[in-house]
Amino acid sequence: MAELQHECGVAAIYHLDSPLHTSLAPKAGPEQVSRLMPRMLLDMQNRGQLAAGLTTYTPNREKLLDTYRQLGTVIEAFRMNHHAKNESLMRDYAGRAAIGHFRYAT
Repeated sequence: MAELQHECGVAAIYHLDSPLHTSLAPKAGPEQVSRLMPRMLLDMQNRGQLAAGLTTYTPNREKLLDTYRQLGTVIEAFRMNHHAKNESLMRDYAGRAAIGHFRYAT
């Protein structure tokens, strides 16, 4: 790898029902697994990204798929430096499955 590449990123997560307990699942339960998405995107992000977002799936919600997207880095888009705002966002877009992205413009 001679040169670092700047590209967009995509990540997905799904909580499969299981009788076994896993320490990876959020303490709030399987319907809150989407809370892991911002951290997954942050781990992949490099500087220079312009936008980030996610789409969540919840089978018992009126709107099965719900999408959030915002300009800025993952930290800025998901308001990770503002606990109350991040918590509200994660509560509004909670889901058993999520797909997230960040965008790098070339």
